[in-house]
Amino acid sequence: MARSRGVRGAASWCAIAAIFYLLVRSLLYAGVSALLGLLQPGASLSKPVGFSDVTIGLLQLFIGIGAIAIPLWCMLYLTRLTSRDLRITLPAPWSPAFCLPVFLGIANAANLAGALLTNLLGIEVSTSILPSGGLELAVQFLVLCVMPAIAEELFFRGALQGLLRPCGSAAAIFGPALLFALLHLDPNQGLTALVCGIFLGWLAERSGSILPGMLLHFTNNCLAFLSLYLRFYAPSSVSFGVELFVLLFFPLFSLWLIYHARQQGFRFGAGLRPGVDVLEVFSSPAYTLTIIFLLLYTVFLNH
Repeated sequence: MARSRGVRGAASWCAIAAIFYLLVRSLLYAGVSALLGLLQPGASLSKPVGFSDVTIGLLQLFIGIGAIAIPLWCMLYLTRLTSRDLRITLPAPWSPAFCLPVFLGIANAANLAGALLTNLLGIEVSTSILPSGGLELAVQFLVLCVMPAIAEELFFRGALQGLLRPCGSAAAIFGPALLFALLHLDPNQGLTALVCGIFLGWLAERSGSILPGMLLHFTNNCLAFLSLYLRFYAPSSVSFGVELFVLLFFPLFSLWLIYHARQQGFRFGAGLRPGVDVLEVFSSPAYTLTIIFLLLYTVFLNH
């Protein structure tokens, strides 16, 4: 019973932190848009009339960092979470030659499934146009590749997973991963974020560090960034060929790696902390209500 109360409390704090993250991000976005409107009447982040791409990119970077930093600071101040729980330490041996291809494999398999789901649901997918080069492209690289890999791993696999870790690895991995997926507010991206979040959570538990997850997250973001760039600025045959290779090669290669690793005795569950059942996170009313709210909010935004 004590374990059950423990997971309810930890899951509740994770849910509060997730909602607070969404609130802070929305407030920062609204505040920055209002500031742009004061400086240039009619301007906003969605319609940045009169402002350069570099300025808008830096403001997006500020919003992304602030949306993570403020809730993280509050969690360190209000909960039992400590800086040691974030696991910003050198990892134990973690075999990047195995983990990186497998991670990219499950990410791209989820991308394929997400694209199919999006088509079945009739959801329109909007794509941002990348600058062709220069400082504008470098800033977008920071916004889309570097910042999420560092900040999101620090928040979800560091802070939220750190709160749930005393309840066991299963709850610690699944609870933050589901919040991570739903906070994307997009069915396509959410499916990919869920499977990636589970793998990155597993890697943080096995290696004892969030640094390998940051590297894998960054690599996946870079591949997506490259595919998006080629879609706009490379011949269609080159763009299609690269995307097809990435979407098919990594899932098939990862299956081959997992098969041979298991033949040699590898088990994903080895080395994980025992604890409560994974579904115990739903014993927290706050966590359950947050999941329902995020699901409904995602449906509302995409219809």
